[in-house]
Amino acid sequence: MRAAPAERSRLTREFGVPLYQQIQHLIRHRIAKGEYPPGSQIPSENEFCRELNVSRVTLRYALRELVRDRMLVKIHGKGTFVADEPPTLLAPVKYTGFLDDLQERIVKLKVAAVEMHRVPASPELIATLRLGDGVEVMRIRRLRHVDNEPFSWTVNYLPLEIGSRIRERALHTVPLLRILQDELKIPIVHARETIEAAPADPEVAQQLAIPSLYPVLHMKRVMYTTGDRPFELVETYYRADKYHYSVNLVRVKRKGHWAWMTEVETSA
Repeated sequence: MRAAPAERSRLTREFGVPLYQQIQHLIRHRIAKGEYPPGSQIPSENEFCRELNVSRVTLRYALRELVRDRMLVKIHGKGTFVADEPPTLLAPVKYTGFLDDLQERIVKLKVAAVEMHRVPASPELIATLRLGDGVEVMRIRRLRHVDNEPFSWTVNYLPLEIGSRIRERALHTVPLLRILQDELKIPIVHARETIEAAPADPEVAQQLAIPSLYPVLHMKRVMYTTGDRPFELVETYYRADKYHYSVNLVRVKRKGHWAWMTEVETSA
């Protein structure tokens, strides 16, 4: 099987990402896109080595890892095949943007780790949350799993007068959004969320069990209370192979004019 030049260029010896990991994610991508359907035989070792310009040792190591992850099945004397039911994206759920939906995306995930620390506020935090110079903030970091695999890494930043009132133990079972709203009685008026594709830095990669620089979905949200005051910055990194985000555009008629309405779906 021959690949287009753009496909070959995906492998690089720059940035410190091992070639075997690049091969793994290339094959995962082809399986996810249907190029290698479930149950089908993937190209031979000779074909892969020739296409990707890698050694047989490197290729075999990559394939062995994918067999371990149940993406591939190796049959002696016949070759390597895509599993009949390879791990796939999570089933999508609708996200309409209401506060309850933000909570619903979270409660079905398992919190695997939580840590809270006071840290100096960065210049970005000072500007975003309108803080004074030289202050500290409460940083809350949480790793969430789905199906016993890392799914998301969330980092929250709160002013100390808010963050110091949060119990670390509660974060294992209760969404922070609910704690802020129901327990601390903070009126949440609106939020501004941005979404971008980003390469995983070493810390994010370690938490999500992916290679450094592997693409992740980075969501950044600033929460506002009364008086249009920002009180929280949230950054979440999602594994790109497990997260689904889509927008459904619907035509509606308002005041005699047609307009577009959006419905958003995510996988968690």
